[in-house]
Amino acid sequence: MVQKQKKTSITLLLRAEIIANLKLTKAQMNAYLKDGMPHYLIGNEYRFLESEVLQWLETYQPSQERLEMEFRDKQGRTIEEYVTHDILLKTLRIKKENLAGLCRKGMPFARVGEKDFFHVQDILNFYHKGTKVVTPATMTVKKQIMPLNLNVPKDTPFIILDGSYNFQTHKAGTGLVLVEDGKALTGITNVRDIKTTKPIVCEFLAILDALKMVKKKKFTKAFIITDQKAWSKNFTIDAKSYEDVVKPYIKEMNALWKEQKGKISIKFIGELTDGNKNTLYQKAHSLSKEYKKGTYHPLKIE
Repeated sequence: MVQKQKKTSITLLLRAEIIANLKLTKAQMNAYLKDGMPHYLIGNEYRFLESEVLQWLETYQPSQERLEMEFRDKQGRTIEEYVTHDILLKTLRIKKENLAGLCRKGMPFARVGEKDFFHVQDILNFYHKGTKVVTPATMTVKKQIMPLNLNVPKDTPFIILDGSYNFQTHKAGTGLVLVEDGKALTGITNVRDIKTTKPIVCEFLAILDALKMVKKKKFTKAFIITDQKAWSKNFTIDAKSYEDVVKPYIKEMNALWKEQKGKISIKFIGELTDGNKNTLYQKAHSLSKEYKKGTYHPLKIE
């Protein structure tokens, strides 16, 4: 008697399901789709095979468009504040053949993917001679942490944070900006070598670094500010859906959160001045892209 072979069950996932399974944000999902994530378009609806998506993510390289979209320099400035070499040549009134030489001699520029971009003011500052005109700061630290700071003691610390993941080097970077006494700023960076298909890992690693700092400094109360809105309502990370290399970090973080839950309030960046364009958040974002181990340095808003 010939036995019938069992057919392999294939399940196409909905967009919301693949986002939940891979712990992606909607913005990450949209970026991946633009960069060629494999999917099926049935009518006007997306469907996904998780195995195909995971395989694609293993060799995924962000597109030039995405690198430019996510770019932030050390001052938190976006690519929109930079110009291309064509515009720079007209601004500085120099010849194309002179540009490479000026860059080699120290003229500031930013390499983003395969392209170079230039911040005109940085270049003017680099070449400026004579007395500079000094203008007062237009935005204080106190204004940047409004309105959350209005009904809390002045000495309550704020920790604004962000994470970044580099698919090429498999580095998960975190950036924290600590605000103490409503004015003192400290920038903190950290990095871990983690091969993961879920870049959101770097976001909760930033939370882990913040919790460790709260414990080390013995803060009795603190605000942690993240761009993950759901975490401001219910912060829970289930280790089951993550790779083995990530699980020890989740275990450590969950233990610290349980220990310090009464001291810590997690808030969404949208509750602060300018939301995700907030100066302090942009600094945290740029720090996370430095991928440096345990560095501390004072910051200023200029």
